[in-house]
This record gives sequence, C-alpha cells and structure tokens, in this order.
Amino acid sequence: MLQVDTTCPGEVLSMLLQRSLRCLFRLPTILCLFFSISTTWADTVWMNNGDVLSGEIVKLDSGKLSLRTSYAGTIELDWRYVTALDSDKTFWVSLIGENAARLRRFEGRETGITVIDNSGQKRSFSAVWPVAAIHIEQPVIADTWELGGNLVASLDSKSGNDNEWLIGVEGKLNIDDQWNKNAFYWDIELEDDNGIKSSEWQVGYSYSRYLDEHRFVQGAAEQEYDSQEDLRIRTSLGGTLGYRFWETAAGALKTSGGISQLWEAYQTNASQRDYALTWIFNYRTRISNNWEYFANSRTFFRLKQSATLVNINQTLRIGLTDHITWNLTHIVDYDSDPVDKSRNVDSRIKMGIGYQW
Repeated sequence: MLQVDTTCPGEVLSMLLQRSLRCLFRLPTILCLFFSISTTWADTVWMNNGDVLSGEIVKLDSGKLSLRTSYAGTIELDWRYVTALDSDKTFWVSLIGENAARLRRFEGRETGITVIDNSGQKRSFSAVWPVAAIHIEQPVIADTWELGGNLVASLDSKSGNDNEWLIGVEGKLNIDDQWNKNAFYWDIELEDDNGIKSSEWQVGYSYSRYLDEHRFVQGAAEQEYDSQEDLRIRTSLGGTLGYRFWETAAGALKTSGGISQLWEAYQTNASQRDYALTWIFNYRTRISNNWEYFANSRTFFRLKQSATLVNINQTLRIGLTDHITWNLTHIVDYDSDPVDKSRNVDSRIKMGIGYQW
C-alpha cells in the first residue's frame, strides 16, 4: 500500500536543525579526544628485547631516557638498550661531538633512527647511540657527566720461562659525557713465594674527544712496574686519531693509530727512550643476555730499534647479578727484541669476581 508522508516541510526543517546543533555541540569533545589520543602518546620507543613502548619522551640525560606513559607513569630506560625512536614532535637534541643542542625530530622503526633538523636535513643512523641528549626545553648546560666502572679481585697464573700464582685487584673508572670520555684504570698484583715478596702494577689514563659520531682523538699515559723483571718500569705517553664503527648495548668496535714516546728503566741494563708508532684496537660483543666478550690490543713499533711490542687482552665476562660478574681473562705480551734476550712472549690467565656500576 502506498504511504504518504504528511509531515509538513517546517517540521522536517526543525528536526534537521536540531540534529545539526547536537552534532555541532559534540564536535569539540570529539576533537579534544582525537587530539589527546594523537598528541599525548605520539612517541614510540623500540627496545632490544622486542618491547615497543608508547608514551611521551621527557628527556634523555646521562644515558637514561625518561618516558611518560599512561600505564606506568614516568619510567627510565637505559639508552644502551633502545634500538629506535619515532616522534612527530620537535626536541632540543645533541649528537655526539656537538657542543650545543639543536631543534630536531625523529623518525625510526625497530632498528635505527633518522634525525631531522628544522631545515629538513636528514641524518640516518643504524643505531641510536649517536644521539647524546634530548630535552623539551633548550638546555642551559649542554653536557652531563656519567660515572661508571668495575672492580675485580683475581687469581693470576703467569707462564713464560717460569710459572707463578699471584693475587690481584684491577679496576676501571669512566667519567663520560656525550663527547668527552675519561678512563682511569689500574691493575695491582702481589706474590708471596716462601717469604719472597714481589709486586707488579699498571696504572693508566686516557682521554677521548669525539669530533662526531665516529671520529675521535685520544691522548693516553700509562706506567707499568715489575719488581722481578730486568725491565723494571715502562712509561708511555702518546696521542692517536681514532674511528668508532659502532657502540651499542650489543657491542662496540673502535680503532685508533698515532705516535707515542716510550721510557724504559732496567735493573741491570741502560735505560732506553724511543718513539713508537701506535695502533689500538677495541672490540666488545654480547654473546647472550649475561655473557660478554672483550678483545683489546695495543701495538708499539719502536722507530729507533725497529722492534715491536704487542699486548693482547681477551676477557669473557658473565653477569651473575645486575652488578656481580665472573671474569676470565687471557693476556699475551710480545716483544720482538727483548733486552734480556730471555723470552719473547709472556702469557697469563686470570680469573676473578668483579663488581660493576
């Protein structure tokens, strides 16, 4: 049956007007909700364990990324374990090697990051470590310092022409900011063999200044002492130009080369002084969650004597807790032309319990 709508045009117009007004009054609420969702939690952080966190980036300072979340408040993330960032907001960002922050934003997903300046210039990195600091407001002081290090008590077995056991304590103290790296290190060993006491120690300091995320210059000084060997004291002082391939929580690779001066004092032979070409190699990799492998070497090629000195240090470090570690270290020292002509190679194995912070 045909039905005829008898509603007058005025009533239809009134109904349409009322519906339009209701939608108009709801529009601010809808827009506020939309912008709250799209802007408040617009930042995304990817972690190396596969976690993806959403929130609002507060700052990156002293190796800690502060992220404000709706589910856990403000949390701090270790920057070494962050693999990527993504945000549509602009921050004051400092890259390694820069002495001032600049306005930038981020693009990234899962692994790697692209830093975009206000001018639109893009710089892409395979990891996040070139980013040294992030602030919402322009920082008054561009650099912050971070303190870290480790202390190891060890049992040492040394072999060459002789075999001996020693008790030792070694440690390293790092004081770093985003472009300056200071390292103090020491290794002290004592032996008491049937009342005959002897000692060995090594102390050193190095300073690295990063020019950008890869290139750096380094100055270093070191002194070694052995109460039993004819070579009583060796002191080195020098500078190198280096390149960092990468440095993340999963591993690092750095190398540098330059020139050093050597001073050597002997018990029975005349003291020697020489310049030497220097090559330094540093490698670190994470084997599993709690296992790390370190390989470090230093080579001196003496210019006057045309002789080579090589020190190779390999360490397997196993984390027992967040701070306690078990360390197994193999050290090899090689001298192509030793003064006493007794041996070219010294090899030692050290085991110890360490504390790191």
